[in-house]
Amino acid sequence: MKKILSVLLLSSALAACTSPNSVGNLAIGDDSAAIKAGRNRPEAQLSRAELEQHRRQRTNVSEELALEREKRNNKQDGIRSTMGTVGGGLLLLNGVVGTISNIKHTF
Repeated sequence: MKKILSVLLLSSALAACTSPNSVGNLAIGDDSAAIKAGRNRPEAQLSRAELEQHRRQRTNVSEELALEREKRNNKQDGIRSTMGTVGGGLLLLNGVVGTISNIKHTF
């Protein structure tokens, strides 16, 4: 039983190594040649309208990402401003309480 299992595993490993889509075929020269060969196929060609549509989509995505980043920064700035105001109010309250306690101790 162990021999059959080891033979099956070995044969499947060898079959994977000899398949046309194996990792060995992804060497730099091989994938470069495949890319060059694929460029000349008619289905790989883009029309000018498709190219413009891709460019518009990339532009839209970039603008949306910039807008989201700006919204996030504005929200963080608002939170920082609120925290600064709260901190300033606490310092003022602490100063008033300290002044009142100093006046009480003086009199």
